[in-house]
Amino acid sequence: MMSYNFLKVALCNSFWFFHLNLNAQTSFKITYGISEIRLRRPIDSLNESSKHFIKKIADRSKDVNYTLFSNKENSYFEAEETLIIESDSRMESLYYKAVKQFTSFNTKVHSNHKVREIVFVKNLVSQNFTVKRDYYDFNWMIKQDSKKILGFDARKAVGKYYYPVTNEELEVEAWFIPSISLQSGPDIFMGLPGLIAEVHLKGAVVTAKNIEQCDDLKIERIDDSKAMTQKEYEDLISRLNKKFIDN
Repeated sequence: MMSYNFLKVALCNSFWFFHLNLNAQTSFKITYGISEIRLRRPIDSLNESSKHFIKKIADRSKDVNYTLFSNKENSYFEAEETLIIESDSRMESLYYKAVKQFTSFNTKVHSNHKVREIVFVKNLVSQNFTVKRDYYDFNWMIKQDSKKILGFDARKAVGKYYYPVTNEELEVEAWFIPSISLQSGPDIFMGLPGLIAEVHLKGAVVTAKNIEQCDDLKIERIDDSKAMTQKEYEDLISRLNKKFIDN
């Protein structure tokens, strides 16, 4: 009788094995982490209390992971639950919550690449809202720049998108791996001719820490039976912002 570990290895091969089988019809599990926190002001310009808080956040960011499960047709992205191990759980929760604010990622994202449609769950005012919409249009421009990510050749692309929560157009830099022919990436970032392995956001840089080939992987979906449209979502944000200003 085969052991559990043997079956696990057989189903979910390591990087070196799938590197030889990139053209196979298969699924992938990608783990992302925050590789850099980006501050609006230099840390030296902050007072000692703020410096201490930022250093704590930077330290905790090493423990925050995001997972993407993807094949050519669908993908599912979510933040992994973070285990708080120190005694002061209230402060630790505050640190980890602050870390996630730097990426502004959604709680969950499901993408249907065949029809270029996404469903995401966004937490606003301590409440989850589900939204269904078309792909974001980043107007990607692929550059000549290249570098290695986890041993793969990656190409640079730049784009822009509208972020309704802060009512601004944001620039994004993405690094994708052409040899892994998936349209997916972390959170809403997708639509390039290859897996997006790194994104440079306004508040953080998020980079793939591990890539695995997983055969027969079931891609989770999000219940969209009560999902808002993008217009309804933007109207909700406008009402919440007005309520905040009025108060």
